[in-house]
Amino acid sequence: MIRILKPMVTFLMFVVVLFAMTTILSITTQYPTWICATFSAVCAIWVGWFTWRLVSGEKIGVGSAVISGALMLGSLSFIIGFLGPIAITKDTSQGPFIGLLIAAPVGVIMGAIGGYLYAARQNAAGD
Repeated sequence: MIRILKPMVTFLMFVVVLFAMTTILSITTQYPTWICATFSAVCAIWVGWFTWRLVSGEKIGVGSAVISGALMLGSLSFIIGFLGPIAITKDTSQGPFIGLLIAAPVGVIMGAIGGYLYAARQNAAGD
């Protein structure tokens, strides 16, 4: 089961972070498209690598757990907050800002805290 689950979860998190980071950077910055795409791809590859290790049950450092947790949960909450209002109410113009201004920052903070707690618990169990 893990053999099937590992690539699926890794690919899903890669795509989620790639979409969220590309969308956030293209909305909030004036950088060229190639810079936004490159930074988004680096973040997505980082999260994919972390997800692969997480599903494998490998020990993960605190720093990478905090960064990856923040990217994972921040991206997921951004997508839910950004696309949710569009799917529910099609005639609202301010709905996607919920994802950008509220859901993503809260998700990043909660993901960083969750990543820290996960790594701390993993390190405490390993000692």
